[in-house]
Amino acid sequence: MLTSFECAQPRRVLFGRGRLREAGTICREYGERCLVCTGSRPERAAELLDSLRGAGLVRELLTVSGEPTFESVRRAAARAAEFAPDAVVAIGGGSVLDTGKALAMLATNGGDPLDYAEIVGAGKPIMKNSLPLLAIPTTAGTGSEATRNAVLAHTEKQVKVSLRSRSMMPEAVILDPFAMRGLPAHVVAASGMDALCQLIEAFVSCKANAWTDALCREGIPMAFRALPRACDDPEDLGAREEMLLAACWSGVALANAGLGAVHGFAGVVGGLTGAPHGLICATLLAPVCRANIAALRSEGAHPAFGKYTELAAMLAGRDSKAEEGADALERLAARLPLKPLHVPEGVDEELLIAGAMGASSMKGNPVALTKETLAAIWKTAAGRS
Repeated sequence: MLTSFECAQPRRVLFGRGRLREAGTICREYGERCLVCTGSRPERAAELLDSLRGAGLVRELLTVSGEPTFESVRRAAARAAEFAPDAVVAIGGGSVLDTGKALAMLATNGGDPLDYAEIVGAGKPIMKNSLPLLAIPTTAGTGSEATRNAVLAHTEKQVKVSLRSRSMMPEAVILDPFAMRGLPAHVVAASGMDALCQLIEAFVSCKANAWTDALCREGIPMAFRALPRACDDPEDLGAREEMLLAACWSGVALANAGLGAVHGFAGVVGGLTGAPHGLICATLLAPVCRANIAALRSEGAHPAFGKYTELAAMLAGRDSKAEEGADALERLAARLPLKPLHVPEGVDEELLIAGAMGASSMKGNPVALTKETLAAIWKTAAGRS
């Protein structure tokens, strides 16, 4: 018997080459004033801005540099309040999309972002619907265009936490491979490994359901095959289309099934080291898979062990053992143009492990991992085993 579930996802998804040109028509349905969030190079959003201009929209441009923090969102929210937009458009990587989601929520709910933050803030419930948000990813990785949270860094406490609500799900999404033009191969690799990690963690999650399983079963082998091609050839639009679709599916999957130990580590490691999120996930994915498989094997017949065996068949071929799936992921990471994970001297490993154990993503891990197991995972990932 299938378990009951509820699925949240964007209302509209426009997929394919050239769909970016439709942004103005979409936003015109929401009103006349549009706040546009871009990355640090707004010239990459020229086609989007042309589309909005052609639709007669009044635009306010806000650039996002680096990962969003509570302070950066606080400043941006003040600018947004002065402009009073009818809708928000966010075009960029996960940092830009998360900023856009936070601003769309604060525009209707008011207050300070810390009022609504998990763990480090007041955790106040978000009561009002966000402004309509059009999300346009320029990287195929975070799946933020299909999730209902925004991840912000608290610089003083060196941790990343979420603002979270069903109302923060983007209203519409455009997946256009032309939006990925000019993306360096190492960014394609790191963001793509994040997408693959999210699909895998949602697939084996203790909160997985039939809807998310279907997306993951389609998305995992798609991303596994397409990612090397997307890194090798920036003109392979087919590979980038597949990665955009797999990344969006990973966002839907994680929004509805949760994640696991890789992302339990990732927010803490990112806060303590400043390392890119996708690189952290790429480094931790195989060690976490091996640790989960070992723990599940010791428990006897466990449904998640069957999922890892199925994962191995997707990645390493039929009749592969569960551990061979982890081996295939390790080979993939080694083959991609990923930079090494640099862990600064003096990082408090006790604090890191404690933070990982308390992270919300850890609740989706298919099996409870001991402190000693988590420490062993980290030593392997950090090259200290």
